[in-house]
Amino acid sequence: MIKKISGRWAFVIGILFIGSVITAMVLQYSLLWGIYGTIAIALVILRGSGIPVKESLRWVLEGILDAKEVYGLIILIGLNVSMWIASGIVPTLIYFGFDIIYGVNFLPVAFIISGILAFFLGTGLGTISTIGIVLFTLGVSINIPPGLLVGTLVSGAYIADRMSPISALANFTMKVLGISFRAYFVKMLKVMVPTIMISLLIYYLIGLNYQGEIQPEDVLYYQNILEELFVLSPLLLIIPVGVLWLSFKKISSSLVLLFGIFMGLVAALSLQGTTLVQGAQYLLFGFQSSVDHAFIRTLEIGGALQMLEVVLVVMGGIAISKIYEGCGWIAPIIDRVKRGRQGKLLLNTGLLSVVLNALTCDQTVGILIPGKHLGEAYEKQGMTKEDLGTIIANSGTALAPLMPWNVNAIIIYTITGVSAISYGKFALLNWLAFPMVLWVTGKVCRSIPKGNPLFNKR
Repeated sequence: MIKKISGRWAFVIGILFIGSVITAMVLQYSLLWGIYGTIAIALVILRGSGIPVKESLRWVLEGILDAKEVYGLIILIGLNVSMWIASGIVPTLIYFGFDIIYGVNFLPVAFIISGILAFFLGTGLGTISTIGIVLFTLGVSINIPPGLLVGTLVSGAYIADRMSPISALANFTMKVLGISFRAYFVKMLKVMVPTIMISLLIYYLIGLNYQGEIQPEDVLYYQNILEELFVLSPLLLIIPVGVLWLSFKKISSSLVLLFGIFMGLVAALSLQGTTLVQGAQYLLFGFQSSVDHAFIRTLEIGGALQMLEVVLVVMGGIAISKIYEGCGWIAPIIDRVKRGRQGKLLLNTGLLSVVLNALTCDQTVGILIPGKHLGEAYEKQGMTKEDLGTIIANSGTALAPLMPWNVNAIIIYTITGVSAISYGKFALLNWLAFPMVLWVTGKVCRSIPKGNPLFNKR
């Protein structure tokens, strides 16, 4: 049941949420302190407004349970990342990616390499913190400005969060909307292909101003490190290709990820000399190596425990949104977004997702609220939930890493020393995706005959 609570408390809780999350990041504490501290204070505020804590907790619990399938997916994605590194799949992608950067225009190649790895790794931040670090180092060595370089890498890396079949955010979007990967991916391709081509052309033209050549010994240095630690083979790439194929066959995301994890474990045991005990440790704690080298340390990611904090962050975001919904603060905003025809609905949806991500410092709520509340409005306007998914992904999800106070931007700054203010203007794919999705989706919807009964449905 929706309660009517003064809107000023929505403002207070929102400011408190932003302030506590940013404070936690600045002080280098876990975000959980800021998120769950805000929830606790919100419950006290609501109690003072006449809503029993028991009822507020019931709202929170209902919201968290509504997304229970997502938490399992997030954990599976963490397991998959660690096994694909331990098995040699990710190192193989990195190794052969290095082979194409000799004597070429470095900027567009860095964009392509980061995009390909991101698609198969399933995480934008994971891509920046692994291959991104190496490409950043090589790019700086030929005098490419750090802001331009990181912006290019972010453009490629954050393809993952919108398109990868093993991305936590992409899977969260699909689960909230109740759509299949195949239908979602086809819609995304119509937006992303032209956007990627335009971005690639611009990076190529900009890159002509930086014609320094990567030295072979610099690349060989990193390749030799990978060869010493892993057995590398193009045959390993059959596994991620198989995962992609299964995703298109409309098999559930959980089964697809379990397949990827199992095959990664088999490859680690048979090719890399991993023991069952080590495999279990990788699954729990993420990939670990005894090699004390900065480059190898960047590969020590994934695992169930690392993803557990992600799950708790998602739960916290859902809890906050459920409190806002229960207090009647969401409905007026949604009603306003729904007004007008297709073009206005598309634009308002994207702006809502951007604003929610800006306010919450994370992408979860910017997916959850529009995804949960606008599906019916899209169908009434002759559009699909896949259209809604592509709008959310190419607005709020895409632009979040460019906000200096966002979790992604803070971590990127920690990794590279480059702020969102410096790299944001060069993340072309992130900027271009929003107007492109508005144009492509609007154009397709305008082609629907006016006599279509779905279009005229009220």
